Amino acid sequence: MPDTSYDCDVVVIGAGAAGLAASKDLRARGLKAFCLEASDRKGGRCFTDTRTFGVPFDHGAHWLHNRPTNPFVEIGHAFGFSLYPIPPHYFTEGGPDGDAALDAVFERFGEKIETAVSTGQDVAADTLFDDHGEWAHTAGFMHALPMGRDPDHISTIDYAEGTISDNWLCHEGFGAILHRYHDTTDVTLNTPVRAVSVSRDGVQVRTDDGDINAQSVIVTASTGVLAADVIAFDPPLDMRHRQAIEGITMGTYNHTALLFEPGTIPVPDDCWVTYRIDEASRGSARGGGLLCNAGGTGLCVLETAGRFSRDLEKAGVDAASDVALDALARLFGNGVRTRVNGAYMTKWSANPFTRGSYSGALPGCAHLRPDLKRPHAERVFFAGEATSDANRATVAGAHHEGVRAAGEAATLLGHAE
Repeated sequence: MPDTSYDCDVVVIGAGAAGLAASKDLRARGLKAFCLEASDRKGGRCFTDTRTFGVPFDHGAHWLHNRPTNPFVEIGHAFGFSLYPIPPHYFTEGGPDGDAALDAVFERFGEKIETAVSTGQDVAADTLFDDHGEWAHTAGFMHALPMGRDPDHISTIDYAEGTISDNWLCHEGFGAILHRYHDTTDVTLNTPVRAVSVSRDGVQVRTDDGDINAQSVIVTASTGVLAADVIAFDPPLDMRHRQAIEGITMGTYNHTALLFEPGTIPVPDDCWVTYRIDEASRGSARGGGLLCNAGGTGLCVLETAGRFSRDLEKAGVDAASDVALDALARLFGNGVRTRVNGAYMTKWSANPFTRGSYSGALPGCAHLRPDLKRPHAERVFFAGEATSDANRATVAGAHHEGVRAAGEAATLLGHAE
């Protein structure tokens, strides 16, 4: 490939938080970057839908985690969005006694994970948990939720190294902030990348609309997409990359949303509601947690994770809604069943553009995360929440990694700051 035939300096594959951040950063450095997105919209797993219910509904990322390292709180404020810390509202079945009982089981599980990690054990979390009391399944679910996977697929070290604290919410939706911030970040939609070929002189990116010649490429596709070999690499990814992709897999986390008139569910706005999950199947708690009256809109969102969440994807929105309604009726009476004004369920595992919700290490594989961000053939860089050190599974982590990869590509091209 002659070095005079470049169509652009860098091709960025994917227009989620990482790809958008990389594109914005590269262009700010004066580089020509093409951002290609396989789907028909920007944002990836951070998307606010206002059409389904007429109120903001985040399909994916909803909580703005880790404010000290999360730029989107200040970005949101700068654009005039209404942001606020997670309210201290919790409703647990059984009242204060149920809350105390659940907290005790949850904390015991967490302490066992911490003890294992302190001795260097990277084992499946479920091997540490021998509590079989009435709150055991609920506590297991609550540990599974931030990982998007059941305890038998949770790496203790990966769990401990992730950070989720100092959480905020946005009334207009997290996806709305990301979309506004990148309103002028140009993206070519409906353009899946089929292959990336690296030569001594540059990179050729193959799409259905033709080939693009560039000096470098930043790949922000999820580990689920990479594992499916949707993008062919020439030369092929090396063994360290392949092992990392196979060990840092995509979990399943979904939202089943029910719309009620505000005030139907008698709890404060943005109240997290938990209940005793009485059943588990194949190690997966068959239930979830409910974020009720989201932003004061009357929207109630059942959050599920792991195998049970995948089962609900296959069963469909009616089955998922029944799970949410059964829980709400159990807590607040059967009258809620007749007051639903709409329902929707996300299906992140079935989404061909993500093939899951967010990344997590399988037991014994946490040490592989750094290999995900290793450059390939000198000109191919990787970024996304999966390559983040402490902020994996978050939009902020993806954003920072996009900026990091942009800096590496710029350095290669002699445009370092």
